[in-house]
Amino acid sequence: MNPIDVPLRWRDLDTNGHVYHGTYLTLLDEARSRWLRSGLGLTCADSHLIARLEIDYVSELTADAESVAVDCAIEHLGNTSLRTAETMRTPDGTVVARSAAVVVFWDRETRKSAAPPAEDRARLESALAAQQGS
Repeated sequence: MNPIDVPLRWRDLDTNGHVYHGTYLTLLDEARSRWLRSGLGLTCADSHLIARLEIDYVSELTADAESVAVDCAIEHLGNTSLRTAETMRTPDGTVVARSAAVVVFWDRETRKSAAPPAEDRARLESALAAQQGS
């Protein structure tokens, strides 16, 4: 799957001229949401919560990069959740962060976790199989 490009914004910078560490999470979230919606085509993409988030800051990210490219992949698929593996790179390919998130699908009416619709489940299983080369 193609990486998701996310532009950097002036407000993303701290007083040292590099992207503030908390902003990495916002950039990853934007990429992850676009990946779920557009990359995977999930109808339930807007009904999810983050239950866990891990991040390793690998290298400095400055405004000179102008944008980042985020690769998202499914690491594990559960009944009502999935675990992602995400890598954020500058346009020259430098890895600036690696992240993992547990995404829980959410039913807004019951306010509880819920299995994704059957067509979304099929898309998730297909994407996972493609990643594993089967």
